[in-house]
Amino acid sequence: MRKASWGWAAILLCTSASVGAQDKSPRPAFEAFQVTEHGVPDPPTFAFSSARATSDDPVVITIPGRKLTNADREFRVSLQKHWLSVNVPEAWDFQMRALVECGRKRKGEFPVCDEYDFIDPKSGQRHAIFLYVGNWP
Repeated sequence: MRKASWGWAAILLCTSASVGAQDKSPRPAFEAFQVTEHGVPDPPTFAFSSARATSDDPVVITIPGRKLTNADREFRVSLQKHWLSVNVPEAWDFQMRALVECGRKRKGEFPVCDEYDFIDPKSGQRHAIFLYVGNWP
């Protein structure tokens, strides 16, 4: 598992999978990695799960060794943006972000994801990326 910093500085990380079109063919799993915010005293380390980033297999963001807290919520969107910047081709056009029910079901959590939709301008193909948020307080 890789470990990196995130924030306003650009960090380039390679992934083992490219984003595929939703439901057209099975998308390979994206690589798991960890990040730590730089410039923050005693920052938590966040882990991104290995997942296909689909409704049934969304990426889950956690902190190894403990549950997410209310204080961690300030990082949620910036963490999602970081994951997207690492895994989604720059050429794709952002279309929308929506909170949706997803296929991942975990005991005691709402099955919800943030869905990010993109269009590949070369092919016109729509690509949906799912990041699980049911584990956030």
